[in-house]
Amino acid sequence: MALKQLFMGLVFRRFQTARDIVRFAIRFYGKRIAIIDRRGSFTYREIAQRSLQLSSAMVAGGVKKGDVVFTWLPETGEQLELRLATFENGAILAMFHQALTPDAALQSIRTLKPKLFFHDSGMSSSIIDAARAEFPGMACIALGVEYENYLAAHPARRSQTTLEPRDYASLHLTSGTTGQPKAIAVTHGKYLMQLRMMAQDLSQGAGAKKAAGGDVILLGMPLTGPGGGLVLPALLAGAALVVPTDYAVAQLTSLIRRWRVTRAFISPSTLIDLLDDPQRELYDLSSLGNVIYGSEMMSAAKLDEAVRWLGPIFQQGYGSFEAMPPLTWLRAHDHVQADGAPMSKEVMGSVGTVATGVSIRVLNEAKRSLHAGGIGQIVVKTPLAFSGYWGRPELNDATLYRGWVLTGDMGYFDAQQRLHVLGRRADTVRRGQQEIYPRQVEEVAHAQACVRDACLVQVRDEAHLVVTLRHAWRKAPDRDALTQEIDSYLRQHLAPELQPDRIHIVDAIPRSFLNKMLRREVREQLLRQTQETAPSLPRLVPFRGAQELVLEAA
Repeated sequence: MALKQLFMGLVFRRFQTARDIVRFAIRFYGKRIAIIDRRGSFTYREIAQRSLQLSSAMVAGGVKKGDVVFTWLPETGEQLELRLATFENGAILAMFHQALTPDAALQSIRTLKPKLFFHDSGMSSSIIDAARAEFPGMACIALGVEYENYLAAHPARRSQTTLEPRDYASLHLTSGTTGQPKAIAVTHGKYLMQLRMMAQDLSQGAGAKKAAGGDVILLGMPLTGPGGGLVLPALLAGAALVVPTDYAVAQLTSLIRRWRVTRAFISPSTLIDLLDDPQRELYDLSSLGNVIYGSEMMSAAKLDEAVRWLGPIFQQGYGSFEAMPPLTWLRAHDHVQADGAPMSKEVMGSVGTVATGVSIRVLNEAKRSLHAGGIGQIVVKTPLAFSGYWGRPELNDATLYRGWVLTGDMGYFDAQQRLHVLGRRADTVRRGQQEIYPRQVEEVAHAQACVRDACLVQVRDEAHLVVTLRHAWRKAPDRDALTQEIDSYLRQHLAPELQPDRIHIVDAIPRSFLNKMLRREVREQLLRQTQETAPSLPRLVPFRGAQELVLEAA
């Protein structure tokens, strides 16, 4: 291990930009598989050939260092090729994921003014003519035959452009589902800093299983979102990235078995889907040595179940687009006690301890730090913090405060200085003078035997708990009785002031493209269906349309 750390330290000193890492990976791992997607598998040498052709094509078309290249594509390996191509020539890549609306995509083009637009014709059909008319100087390349011809017409040639750590590498787009997307610029130097902060922890999965050619990493999160954070670590390690077309358990488990995946990055909701699958014992997950989960909070009860099933292979890192991970770590060994049993729910319900080089405080409304146990707004200071929203400086004051990033999350530190995140500040339920943080109720609900998912929202002046049922209870004939069971459990395990006013059992809770619960949709659905005079006692209320909401969200 000491020799490996020495080697990695020497290697890191040579890197100044993301392009340096890409070139290093191609030189050392040329014959290894780099990516596996819907098209098949490509070696590092093959993916380098394609990305260098892309880079040359961009330059031939007039793309220069600092120009924006905009993509709106499904989850596919071409996204990785485009990322490597812009790392090579110094263009700034802005990736827009497939679930966001055409109007938001068009507005992003207006804001970012890209030189080049790579798109999927099925997704962009309603805006492509308007985009071409409004920006006649912007070249548009459709995925498929046009994309392949674009590559084939140009040689695989290294760029001669000089790159520096302060040069921008990409624009992360966020919050497009709630309004106009916001763009956050990330420099080459910031990517390198993130890689240094992540490298040691990501190399210490408890299972330590490797395929003959190195790690095989399943991206159970989008490349356009959190999954993109594993690109540089994978390149540095010579790993293969497996890119699924969707995040359903059936596909993910099939890919794990087929490609002997050693590491996976998934959302907590995906892990809950796996735990609740009646076929789960039939899946071959024996190759997995490390599972990173993130993007939203994980239920301690469900995590306990996962550790008992698969062992101490889980790892969590907390972060956001505005303050990139890692902010905290809950490492694999933090999930288990000395005898191998899962840690307490108090530990498992946290996001771990603060990462090296990061400062985190919990502040009250007067912006004063709170002691352990005090609930307030989580603010962070990190070398990975953003410097402001691209082209929208009027939004900065709401997120930046005297060098600190206001995360928008509420939480507290426990006595052991582990951070607990209780939910978004905007999702706080206010009942009279009282404030209820969603996770205070949801964590307890998750521990009830029949509950699969739980979501607490405010409906007018009441707290409504929406739950789905685990597979064994889904066909129960008497949901009123199950509602009473859940109510009784909450009354035993929750303080009176945290009791929800009403409980709803539904077939499905809508989720986003990142597989996060869409609280806003749940809240709006209940507002439409709940009468002003609804009783305050918990009872079953039909929640029709949940399946339709899921389809709309997807």
